[in-house]
Amino acid sequence: MATKKITQLTSLAQVDVANGSDVLAIVDLGASETKKVTPQALVGSAASDMVATWNSVLTAFNGVKLNVTDTASDAASRLLSLQVGGVDKAFITKAGTMNIAGALVVSSVSTLTGAVTAVSSVKSTSATAGIGYGTGAGSTVTQATSKSTGVTLDNVCGTITMNNATLNRETAVSFTLTNSAIAATDVVVVNIKSGATVNAYNIGVTAVAAGSCRIQLHNLLGGTDLSEALVLSFAVIKAVAA
Repeated sequence: MATKKITQLTSLAQVDVANGSDVLAIVDLGASETKKVTPQALVGSAASDMVATWNSVLTAFNGVKLNVTDTASDAASRLLSLQVGGVDKAFITKAGTMNIAGALVVSSVSTLTGAVTAVSSVKSTSATAGIGYGTGAGSTVTQATSKSTGVTLDNVCGTITMNNATLNRETAVSFTLTNSAIAATDVVVVNIKSGATVNAYNIGVTAVAAGSCRIQLHNLLGGTDLSEALVLSFAVIKAVAA
């Protein structure tokens, strides 16, 4: 074989590289000689211990970047595949779907902009945080005219300020909360937040339908009519029948 400069060699396309059998020349400084290495061994060794320096606040660096030109590939093709002993531990499909075989540990506040579906349980071990709705999920509405006047509020939670019309002793009144967030199978809970005489009322949801529920307030006192603008808190718990 005639002597050639490296720049004179024929280029080898990526798809033609045989990772386990093609070889590259490499200088082994520890042995003071030139040896051969397969692309697979070379890349595997480098990938397990990569070092980089980011030293410019004006530059957006990439630790690892893979830009695939996908002109034809199977739908199951992966951008990343992590295995132990040939068994998948984590992978990302070309569509961007991530699958993790083990537990996902999130150590700080995270925001999910899409829907999350769990095939098992979702639990909180926090003594104070719990599971619930965040800022932006709720809203408020004020009841007009009377305590039986319906209100509309299209949120999964919020507050209702009731009209201060008189509710006679030992009397109940009901009103409809129209709410597009309510499904027929949902559970709606309501309680008195403020503005009420202590132990004077009983309140509950007496009916739930698609797009609405019925809330009933009962004056329990036997000798007192009450004229109070109660503030109610409600929350919709999403549920199904099967």
